[in-house]
Amino acid sequence: MTSHTGGIKRSSQFTFRRRLTLIRQLLREPQRADDLIDAARLALGDESYPVAAQAALKHDLDALKAEYGCDIRFDRSSRRYVLEDLGELALLDLPDTCMEALSFLDATFPEGGAIPQHAYIHQLLKHVRSLLPQSRRDMLARQHGTISLALRDGGTDQIDAATLATVRRACKHRELFFRYRSAAFDHESWFRVAPYEVFFSPEGHSYLDATPLDSSEHIPIRNEPKHYRIDRIVPGSAKVLPQVLPPTRPQPPTYQLRYRLSSNVAKRRDVATYFPNTVFDYHDDGTATVTATITNIWQARHILLRYGSGCTVESPPELVEMFRDTVRGMVAAYLPDQASGH
Repeated sequence: MTSHTGGIKRSSQFTFRRRLTLIRQLLREPQRADDLIDAARLALGDESYPVAAQAALKHDLDALKAEYGCDIRFDRSSRRYVLEDLGELALLDLPDTCMEALSFLDATFPEGGAIPQHAYIHQLLKHVRSLLPQSRRDMLARQHGTISLALRDGGTDQIDAATLATVRRACKHRELFFRYRSAAFDHESWFRVAPYEVFFSPEGHSYLDATPLDSSEHIPIRNEPKHYRIDRIVPGSAKVLPQVLPPTRPQPPTYQLRYRLSSNVAKRRDVATYFPNTVFDYHDDGTATVTATITNIWQARHILLRYGSGCTVESPPELVEMFRDTVRGMVAAYLPDQASGH
């Protein structure tokens, strides 16, 4: 009697691989029957569905429902198969430390965030959850919201999706032109920049990190990086230019920063580090002298203003003058009699 054990085993393995391919495709997005068949043939060869492919596909999907409890439905309006739930076919499990990290990210990037990329992160987390066994999903639900990172919603930011897409396409590759509504001017300005990165601040705003090349306004210092709020770029004005960026970013000038912190800020010796090459020199009276290297004096001004009167900037002179202008403006706003000399 001839044994067929080897053939049966190979057939069983092949069937499992074919069905796993179907699941992987459905995890990406809803799929048409022909797309699922083509994906299986591409992954496993034409013999995966040689004849009566549609009937064989339906048999595979029915088997996934029966054997693993997968919830797969056919959407008649789009004529696509939709994977609603994996059932017992849990393809992913995580150690408790990673589950805690997943819960942290889930609480930090909730559904409905204003920043587009936050929605993508939430969608990713939702996708990861769907791969977990039900017991781990229940564990994640119990942990939700116990710890998170405070990323504030920018509130008034209305990011034009087409503008953001254009900016990202240019980053690190080509020069970018756009019109801009700056808080410093009542009129629109135009800029030609070398764009490098889009980032999101803790305040919830989205920024383009770029090196200004030309502008309708004065560009203070050559190669000094500047941050442009994405929501202030005039919709429809952003254009990727043909000029290719150099392989490395032009190096901006560096400044030696030195500032003094009052005892109210520094006495516990737990001051945050904000800049590269930061060195703290704590004094017996509780104050501290801080030195560091910076390339963006505008950003340094924004950061050090958080200390209020607890910080005195001593160098570089350009930053000291910025603080003097800021203080003069505050005196005019809050102590108008002193500002006018009365």
